[in-house]
Amino acid sequence: MPTPKGQQRRKELIEAAGHLLATSGPSGVTMRAVAEEVGCSLSATVYYFADRDELLAEAGRYNITLWAGRAERVAEKAEAAGSITTVEDLVELLLEAVLSREAPLYGHYVTLLAAGSSAPVARAYFTGRGRLNSAVGRVLRVAGARLSAELAITIVDGAAVTALSEGRDVHDTARGMLREALASEAG
Repeated sequence: MPTPKGQQRRKELIEAAGHLLATSGPSGVTMRAVAEEVGCSLSATVYYFADRDELLAEAGRYNITLWAGRAERVAEKAEAAGSITTVEDLVELLLEAVLSREAPLYGHYVTLLAAGSSAPVARAYFTGRGRLNSAVGRVLRVAGARLSAELAITIVDGAAVTALSEGRDVHDTARGMLREALASEAG
């Protein structure tokens, strides 16, 4: 069993790897880059992780946990309110659940696209995706929307990739696409 100091160091390494994964994609996560990010020796990363794949898997789990956690907090807020009465309120909650205001969105989508080429990251994202879908589904249920969670997330993700590739504002583009999808669902 690692010491509390060892557990803290491992946590720092995972968080640094998660940050690099979010900003640079799987190719940016190397043992050396993570050690530099934390300010420790390369041997520390090798001590705590058997290989780069284990580090990538932990980074992927860390990032999907952050994403799902944000969505769960939004779901809790929606459930505490008891109802979502306007499309605008629902759209804003969905954006808050799916799109980070803190993390660089370009890096997030580079990571999502590159995850398929990194088996450890793909497995971590696939495994954690259920939590994200469940949380977004809870928001949609409070609003009485029939749109599936997976479709709502796909609309936001597609809008984000479109906006990033065309130099448009990601949140505004996703907001418009969600409004359109929810309007056609209601009509």
